[in-house]
Amino acid sequence: MAGANFLRVTCNDCGNEAVVFSRASSVISCPVCGSTLAVPKGGKADLVGSSLVETLE
Repeated sequence: MAGANFLRVTCNDCGNEAVVFSRASSVISCPVCGSTLAVPKGGKADLVGSSLVETLE
């Protein structure tokens, strides 16, 4: 997929790092605390409860 990458993000609530797909089609929750990290928005996912650490190629 062109323009699709994996993203390493940090949960804003607990600080856990997780890897999410940039074009996620479902809500992504933190595996530790359960807060929402990303929500799908018509193609690319919006990071709502997380901060981008790095883009993985």
